[in-house]
Parts: sequence; C-alpha cells; structure tokens
Amino acid sequence: MSSYVIGDVQGCYDELCALLAKINFNAQSDTLYFLGDLINRGPKNLETINLIRTLPNCNTVLGNHDLHLLAVASGCRDPSKKDTFDDILNSSELPEIADWLRQQPLVHSSDEFNCTFVHAGIPHIWTIEKANLLSREVETVLRGNDFVEFLKNMYGNTPSTWDDTLQGSIRHRTITNYLTRMRFSSAQGELELSHKSKNEPEGFSPWFNFSRTQNDLILFGHWAALEGASGKDNLLALDTGCVWGRELTAYCLETKRRFSVSAINR
Repeated sequence: MSSYVIGDVQGCYDELCALLAKINFNAQSDTLYFLGDLINRGPKNLETINLIRTLPNCNTVLGNHDLHLLAVASGCRDPSKKDTFDDILNSSELPEIADWLRQQPLVHSSDEFNCTFVHAGIPHIWTIEKANLLSREVETVLRGNDFVEFLKNMYGNTPSTWDDTLQGSIRHRTITNYLTRMRFSSAQGELELSHKSKNEPEGFSPWFNFSRTQNDLILFGHWAALEGASGKDNLLALDTGCVWGRELTAYCLETKRRFSVSAINR
C-alpha cells in the first residue's frame, strides 16, 4: 500500500499510463493524489480525465485549467486558441465530467501524512487552517446552484491582495487566484500574476520564499519553470513540465522518493 502525488498531467495520457506502470500502481491498494491541471494543452484530455475520475482511491485538487474547462463548458467563457480540450467538450460524457470536477476541492489536507495538496500554493499570509476554510467557501459555491455566476466572475487579477473584508464574487475570485494561479508574491501577500518564468519581478519573490513553519508540508504543481525544485524541503514542486516536453513526476509519501517518465513525442 503506497500513496503517490502526481504533478500536472495536462492531458498527457500516455505518460500518465507509463508513470503508473513505473511505480507498479495497484488500483486496489494504492492511493493517488493529483495536484490539478489534469487537462488542457496536452493531446488526450478525455482519456486522461476519464481514467482519473474512475480510478478507486484517487483524489485531486482543482487547477486553473480544470476551472477554465468548467467555465467554457458552462458557456461563460470562449475557448482560447491554446485550449486542446475539444475532445471533452464534444463528448457525451461532458455533463458527468463537469459535475465530477465541480465536486473537487481546491485544497486537501491529509492528517495521515501531515501535508497539504494544492495546485499553486498556500500564501504565507494564511495558515493552512485558514486556506482550508477559504477553499471551502469557493467549493460551496462551485457545488451549488450559483456555480455559473462564480465561473463568470472568476477571471481577473484584481484585487491583488487578500483582505478579510472582501465579499461575494470578488472574494471568491481572490481566493481562487491564490490557490490556483499564484507564483509570485510580495512580503505583504500581494500577487503578481503576469510572470511565469523563474525571473522575479521587482518587489516580488516566489511565494514559497516567505517564511512558513517547517511543519507545513505542502505539495504543489502549476509552475513548470521551476523544473520540480523549490529549494525548500517542506514545499515540494511537482510540475515538471511534461506537456512542454520534459517529464511527468510522482512522489511517494511513504518513501519520499520521486519517480519520473519522459514526455513522449513532444
């Protein structure tokens, strides 16, 4: 019985199957945790999401691409030129897939392993407990009757700094930006959402460079440019850029070992 955490798959179905074979994954006894961005930009999105949602003992948090699919599927957003999930949009299974995605959390904490799974990260201005509480606010809306209104108002970079007095759609958008889009932050917790490389914008630093208790083990994806290295033993980056021609990576929570497979034909 082993537990594996897998970084951004993004529709790389063949590599996911190869990675599961490499770790000798046993669907009956092993557990999987996915860090979001299950789909988009890769070639086999329908196969990927159908495999993940039908595996037993499988958990995921939502990433920005997963939420974007929901927005497009709900008619709140037009697809972008870079989107590659037409196979999902044209599938008769789309309603089931969308409903399944709406039930997934943005943050998941495990008491067994004393760790937290999230797509982008947990800002230093929040405790893990607060991040879970704020995540549940968004999850409640996403699972409720007003989820389309949430998706309509989800896009945008403002406000850039958290404030406990934020309300309504602005509050939910800001929570979502921290948990699914964050890369750079200021010491005051202000987000800078336009930069994707490792080069720090003036006045900002990677979110994980700000002080946190060493007891906070956080596993995150989202930032392929890091190439799986945050420089922090308790903040583990697992997006190793498979969709960009590099690798897909799994981390075993029991042994603390990483397993990777190379991208196929990319």
